[in-house]
Amino acid sequence: FTEQYSALLYMLSQQKGSKLRSFVRNETVNNARNAYFERLGVATAQEITTRHGDTPLNEIPHSRRRLTPADYNTATLLDNADQLKMLIDPKSPYANAQAMELGRTIDDIIITNALGDVSTGQSGGTTVAFKDDSRSMNGDGTITALGTLASAGTETDITLAKILAMMNLFNEEDVDVDIPKYWCVSPREIQIMLAITEVNSADFNTVKALTTGKVESYMGFTWIWSTRLPLDAASETATRTSAWAEDGIILGTAENITSRITERDDKNYSVQVYSELSAGAIRLEGDKVHEALMDLA
Repeated sequence: FTEQYSALLYMLSQQKGSKLRSFVRNETVNNARNAYFERLGVATAQEITTRHGDTPLNEIPHSRRRLTPADYNTATLLDNADQLKMLIDPKSPYANAQAMELGRTIDDIIITNALGDVSTGQSGGTTVAFKDDSRSMNGDGTITALGTLASAGTETDITLAKILAMMNLFNEEDVDVDIPKYWCVSPREIQIMLAITEVNSADFNTVKALTTGKVESYMGFTWIWSTRLPLDAASETATRTSAWAEDGIILGTAENITSRITERDDKNYSVQVYSELSAGAIRLEGDKVHEALMDLA
């Protein structure tokens, strides 16, 4: 009897790179440890009540936020003796697998910083927590006041009422309706939405959700599903989903995903497949980034 071996490497099921990178504002961080982004607030005007009066000087609030890239890398050694006995050349597939992993790392960077603390002030020395910058949606669909987080323990599935409440929240914050808006949820929320009549019925929605098996856009949001969303730390019974306007989150890249395949003379000239990335993210404006707690199961 003979044995047959495949000449191909098959990738196991995995997220192939970043899902979120193209849905946030992308900036390049050049030759700097930190990058600062300037923010201009709302101008005010006053009524003229006298003739030849003094010109009013009304300061427009001006602030900045700091983005600090972090470095990430991974490497794999391929022993020469092993390669001589292999039917395939694994170097390129290994590099592709590393690139996909670093792409998933980009999503982790975006998600963590969208819902995390942000450095602000002249040199970034002041920390602003998520609860003091953005609003949260409770499990029942109500919106918390600024300075508080959504209360865990009463989560329900996503509903039409919750979607409408989130859309209204962006409108109340005067977020430009022309700015694309996204909502990153778990696969469970997509499953629930496909059972909502208003989402899948042609009488309510022009998107044929049931024919494609997914919800691409609805109620002004482009829907993205991810398995990398964090749980609520207080209860671990809820998923922290996030909705944002495109320019509300900045991804700053100092070095894009880069791979190198080289020989290591200190490892008996084994081939090393190496990949690295340098990137960071910030929530640029709290009014454009919000969270909603959803039932975990």
